[in-house]
Amino acid sequence: MFKHGKLKYYNTKIIETSFTEVYEYAEVIGYGFTNPVNKTNGEYIKFEDASYEEKSKRVERMKKYHRNERWELGRLIDANFDHRTSFLTLTFKENIDDIQKTNYEFNKFIKRLNYKIYKSKEAKLKYIGVWELQKRGAIHYHIVLFSIPKIPYKDLKEIWPHGSVNIKKIDVDQRENIGRYISKYFEKNIDDPKLLVKFMNKKRVFKSKNLKQPKVRLELNDEWKTFSDDEVLFQKTYTGYKKVGQEYQEYRIRYTKLKHRSDNK
Repeated sequence: MFKHGKLKYYNTKIIETSFTEVYEYAEVIGYGFTNPVNKTNGEYIKFEDASYEEKSKRVERMKKYHRNERWELGRLIDANFDHRTSFLTLTFKENIDDIQKTNYEFNKFIKRLNYKIYKSKEAKLKYIGVWELQKRGAIHYHIVLFSIPKIPYKDLKEIWPHGSVNIKKIDVDQRENIGRYISKYFEKNIDDPKLLVKFMNKKRVFKSKNLKQPKVRLELNDEWKTFSDDEVLFQKTYTGYKKVGQEYQEYRIRYTKLKHRSDNK
């Protein structure tokens, strides 16, 4: 990684969880600097007061944000998955669509579950949770619980009296597909502009602070890496865009997913 003062450069990003992802960029990327704030154009316009064009742009940015968030959650799941990982769904028997109310009940459930398992108010529970809308419009929650013992169903019902509870141990065919398999539940509803606007700025994803984070490494390389066929799970080259002046220029990005962590240069 090349450094020039505060500004740093890379063209390869390597992310390690239970496998390795390698992003290689045909353009060098700089970071470590902040863009100057244009005070004359810094006034925020509320969504309802924005033009149709600006509203459309904001909805597309929200969609992109949630799609990227799914990737990040998938990596977190892969980094923390073990043989005691379970998938839990909580529903409300009433047709509740007040996200502030349901998030409040969800947070209470997490605290109660933490105390039930660890007999302590100290936050020890490792989890990732997200809310989703059912077809009838009611909110329900999907939660991934890491490193937990078997929990009796009656105990879960006792601390979640609002509706149904469903818990199961996660079992997938391939270790490398776990994060993407589970995180598909985290991407629902994001293509509906009305729902994105209705729940704008409402917290959707909940994560405990004690999760193991993926390892990220940045490099500046003269050429793209070489991989053997038996270590590559998936590889794709696609187009990225960078803004130069008022125009957007295309550049190539190669994404490679490896079966095992690799330090190959």
